[in-house]
Amino acid sequence: MKLKRIAALLLVPCVILGGCQSAAVSDETENADNRQAEETETGTQQDGEGQAEADSAASPKGRYEEPVEVSISKVMVTNPHLIEGQSPSDNVVLDLIKEDLNIDVKIAWEAESSEYNNKLSLNIASGDLPDIMYITNYLTFREMADNDMLADLTDIYETYAGDYMKQTYATFGGRNLEPLTIDGKLYALSTANIGYGHNILWLRKDWLDKLGLEVPSTMEELKHVLREFVEKDPGGNGPGNTIGLAIHATKPVAGYGNKFGVEPIFHSLGVYPTQWMKDDAGNVYYGSIAPEMKEGLEILHDMYEEGLIDRQFVTRVGSGETDAIVDSGLAGAWFAPWWGQSGDSYINNPDIELTVSNAPLDGEGKFNHLLPSPTADLVAVSKDCPNPEALLKIINEEYDIYRGIDAEGMAKVQPIFDQGVSREALFPTGGFNLDYYDVVPKLGKLCKNLVETGVMGGDETTTEYDRWKAEGAKRYADGIDPSDPNAPNTFRDYYGRYVGSNILDTPENNPVDAAYYYTTESSDRLKPTLDKLEEQMYLQIITGEKPLEYFDEFVEQWKKLGGDVLTQEVQVMVDGQ
Repeated sequence: MKLKRIAALLLVPCVILGGCQSAAVSDETENADNRQAEETETGTQQDGEGQAEADSAASPKGRYEEPVEVSISKVMVTNPHLIEGQSPSDNVVLDLIKEDLNIDVKIAWEAESSEYNNKLSLNIASGDLPDIMYITNYLTFREMADNDMLADLTDIYETYAGDYMKQTYATFGGRNLEPLTIDGKLYALSTANIGYGHNILWLRKDWLDKLGLEVPSTMEELKHVLREFVEKDPGGNGPGNTIGLAIHATKPVAGYGNKFGVEPIFHSLGVYPTQWMKDDAGNVYYGSIAPEMKEGLEILHDMYEEGLIDRQFVTRVGSGETDAIVDSGLAGAWFAPWWGQSGDSYINNPDIELTVSNAPLDGEGKFNHLLPSPTADLVAVSKDCPNPEALLKIINEEYDIYRGIDAEGMAKVQPIFDQGVSREALFPTGGFNLDYYDVVPKLGKLCKNLVETGVMGGDETTTEYDRWKAEGAKRYADGIDPSDPNAPNTFRDYYGRYVGSNILDTPENNPVDAAYYYTTESSDRLKPTLDKLEEQMYLQIITGEKPLEYFDEFVEQWKKLGGDVLTQEVQVMVDGQ
């Protein structure tokens, strides 16, 4: 599973698997004794045409000569916003796939995300698998691959992956394919777990300006700004109503991309809670039990006691309650990824201004943040599927349409998406996504160029979607009418794509890779109890319900309740990589 080995495998010459070739060449049987020269010429020509048809099908978007039917399982979309004539099993995207590729996609079954893996496990146990499977759990994938249930996609990838797929995957440097390559064979494709989705610090710029404050970089500077916000009430919320830092009610610490989480405070101390890390000796440890955690917990407790953190945060457990205090203008700061602003903030206060900061920095002036998991959800093909290459053809079609590479297809689908219909509901591969690892800062630079110079710019990888987002940011920068129905979307384009995205790859950024990102054999049995214990520890120590010294007791409990078992299992997985 080493990276160099995988790269070599993905560069082998194209091989069309004989058992999966679907456009067979028709052979004419002639009577040799009566064959005439003209018939020989005609027969040769027909053979050549048949071979050309086969060669055409053996390409990323080649149309099958004969209809091919494949079944697929999907995660059910919670709010698909479907309109009349569009459903997961009968829609414009499926029609285009059938028209362009001669592939008839049948939805074998759908299940809600919470039940999906259980449903797939039942399929595995019974041996009743669809042709193509969406896989949400890495261990499920490993079980299927180790038990010879999945088609080998190594050579198929090289032949059938389209230009866009190969270009986007190349930006991951093999990181996303390594966990899916076992004994030199590629058994699945990963949705693009794009980078740069870590938390950054969002602040009310209009409040900073009103109080004459600089954008904070260090922990002490951040505390000073929060103190000024709370004491001087620049938003005019009334005495005691202004909140400094808004944080998550139940999961103030939960790992990568946790909106309203306080992970950057721990990261500034060189500690990475909820992550499996590795020390200099190669030993795996769980970041949440590292001794350095106590300093971060003490900082948060002191901020809570001083009123710099929302004193009511533990009561805001309802869906959207934390967002509501930001959107209503009560909070001056929060940690969130580049997308961490809401159009409702603009609707409620059209004069709002935001800014972002890579803060707090560590003692060496670096902004530490985690890298995302190498893979996210997966798609794989049953070993019994007669046309495993159909998966790649389908994905090529979906994203040629979605990214505007197929302009005609996009023109047919875009009006439906514009009505709010979910892409995941219409695409047969559901939430599977193809994008460049660095698409966020890349699109940020495109927006920056357009906003500041009026020139779109871009390169051969720039898509219509990219231009659409950049144009939205430009419309906001030029002063869109707040009554325009599109104004909240342009607000998000401007602050997310232009403001937020342009600090993600600056020199102070220090991305850190965890040792292991997945679950283990005992995770389902042990993690619910351990996670609950950990979540309670954060809340209890931050609010003062338990003293800081309780952390040591938590560590001992965590180990005894199964933490040591998980650590041993992760060590085995890491050693085997």
